[in-house]
Amino acid sequence: MLTHHHFQQLYLDSALASVSSTDDCTLYGLVDHAGMPGLAKKLIQSGLDWVSLFDGQPEEAALSVAPLLFVIPSDQTNLRNNQLFDWIGEHGTYTSSLSFLASPLSLQDLARGLRLRLDAVLPDEMEVMLRFFDPRILEALVSVLSDHQKQAFFSLARSWWFVDRRGQLQRIQTSFSATDFTESLAIEFPFTLTTAQEGALLDASEPDQVAQLLQSNAQEEYQALPLDQRYDFILKYSAAAKQLGIEALHELALYCAVALLQGEAFATRANWSLVLQAVKNKQISLTQAVAHIDTHTPEAA
Repeated sequence: MLTHHHFQQLYLDSALASVSSTDDCTLYGLVDHAGMPGLAKKLIQSGLDWVSLFDGQPEEAALSVAPLLFVIPSDQTNLRNNQLFDWIGEHGTYTSSLSFLASPLSLQDLARGLRLRLDAVLPDEMEVMLRFFDPRILEALVSVLSDHQKQAFFSLARSWWFVDRRGQLQRIQTSFSATDFTESLAIEFPFTLTTAQEGALLDASEPDQVAQLLQSNAQEEYQALPLDQRYDFILKYSAAAKQLGIEALHELALYCAVALLQGEAFATRANWSLVLQAVKNKQISLTQAVAHIDTHTPEAA
């Protein structure tokens, strides 16, 4: 969880300071409501202008998982005393809920443009929702989209900000264009993603899926890791698992869980070294290796 101090000083103030130098921009918050339950109620109480990006869409009734776009007032004195931002500071997460945009567009025009970006088409012509309102997906899009696609996608704002998986505020500097709102231009949405782009987005989501499994199956140990170290921990031990030929998501998570429960040097111990070699030789699965260790410990004897 973010502390209010971190939210105010590291994230919100940084974004506001940048916007203050651009007179024609408004700062907006974009939140995945699924990652910050209760925000819609708080927005109503705050009196700030806001919309759901699902308004007018087939998903309109699904407010609890909708992307919410709201205006952040430029008056920092009043903002610091605003109960809404105290609440966000207490309930927000490092990486999966909140991003910022600085745009000259009105709330309704910005929402209209963002709605266009919710849809994408995979190479097999399957239509999917592009969950850019999850900052982890937004971060992946920066490296996955082509230069042309990035210009089209991010052009609704002069800057975007998101908090990366290590808890650092990252800024996407963009070139604003209002071409979404000119009738003479053929809009390029929805994007058709290439097979390589689809694969890259799936690869980028793998650590988040591992994290979700760790939250479910080794919650106490996983939450004991500092927030800014969790992503690198998963990358390190997923890579170690893949060196053994482990690819299945549940076994990647299992390998990370063993590192949490047994200690990070577990693979160098004699008993583990033997069974992990068998895993590498495709003689047994990691699940079988863990069961073997469990049934051969002194406690189980």
